[in-house]
Amino acid sequence: MSRKSAKMTYKSLKQSVENVWENRFSSIVRDRIFQRLVMANLLWSFTHFAYVLVSGWVVFLLTNSPAKVILLTFFQFSALPIVGLFSGTLIDRIGNRMIMIVSQVIYTFIYLGTALLIFLDRLEFWHLAVAAVVTGLCWAIDWPARRSILTHVVGETRVTDGYIVDYSVQTLGRVLGSAAAGIVTQALGEAWSFISFVGLSFLAVILISGLADYQSEKTTVTVSSHTKIRFKEVWNYVSRNNTILGVLLVTMCINFFVVPNRSLFPVFASSVLGGDALYLGYLAVSYSLGGFIGIFLAYWGLTYYENTNLFIIGSLLQGVSFASFALSSNLLLSVIVLFLAGIGSAYFGTLQSEILLTNSDKRMRNNVFGWLVVAIGLQPFGRLHLTAITSLLGARLALGLTATIAVVLLAIIALRLSGFWQSMSKMSSD
Repeated sequence: MSRKSAKMTYKSLKQSVENVWENRFSSIVRDRIFQRLVMANLLWSFTHFAYVLVSGWVVFLLTNSPAKVILLTFFQFSALPIVGLFSGTLIDRIGNRMIMIVSQVIYTFIYLGTALLIFLDRLEFWHLAVAAVVTGLCWAIDWPARRSILTHVVGETRVTDGYIVDYSVQTLGRVLGSAAAGIVTQALGEAWSFISFVGLSFLAVILISGLADYQSEKTTVTVSSHTKIRFKEVWNYVSRNNTILGVLLVTMCINFFVVPNRSLFPVFASSVLGGDALYLGYLAVSYSLGGFIGIFLAYWGLTYYENTNLFIIGSLLQGVSFASFALSSNLLLSVIVLFLAGIGSAYFGTLQSEILLTNSDKRMRNNVFGWLVVAIGLQPFGRLHLTAITSLLGARLALGLTATIAVVLLAIIALRLSGFWQSMSKMSSD
């Protein structure tokens, strides 16, 4: 390719990106209320992800037990399958804004309490376990509230574009939070990491308080005999649609066998790679950075390939990358494979909802997403499963085994579900 043609390609690509930005995103990001919401979510994502990371590191320092590190993350997500069943009703009755404020205030006090216990040299595992349960309860209600408030802020017709921006910013928050967690912990110690979370979380409370009170009208739900019929109807609909069924099965597989492996990052940073808190930051940042870049790769890929193909490829990439990570004793290699795992997680996370939105009937859509929550709810049980295997085999074998099982199951799902894997790209089928 000549320099002139390369310059023309660059100009056309730049013009295309500018057109997409101007037509879809520019008016949204200039909205003051949307800016306030996105900044609050950035701080929320930053502090929450960094808190989970540093908490795992502190537990490992206190107990020297990989099993207890995983057990802590189980406590953090144990409430999801239960609280998720009625979180929507709570949001309708209390309002998105109030749910977000109360949750953020609770997070702030937990960060402060943890820091004080470290300063007083009184921190024990059970303190962090209780804090994990409380933050998990809040997150199970807070997370859907932050998702659904977008429809009020940007409107129904622009919610997809608003979600892309918000999801990208939250992923950036995880990248920055991972980096800051490692650097601050290494430089100033664990207590000052939690103090920094307090300040940022308090700022998030102020930002959320400035939002309007988008409280939905109260509705009374009457449970009747139609509930069982409706459940059967949803099951019949899901089981007969291989695309939706495939997404749910892949989600169950990833959340049970793959996602829990991230809780072993502190163990690998210390015991396998022989590093410190800075090594933990390197691992977490590489994974989060891959997730951030993967968002844009996923949306670019939709132009050329079927969404289900990209979804299963991203899921397989996660499994293969984690299996490779289990074999690595080199920091650079570990960073590279976790970066690839992050890209796979972005494909999985962004396309999961996109496929269900575009392939489910409008009348059944809310019920389908309810089943998605149930599929995600397998994650804490996967953490218990990983805890047991880690206790028996050690961290490296446990991670490698579960990731390999995931790859095998994902391949079976892709091959056995007719129509879920498309043999041709969009370009070749046109």
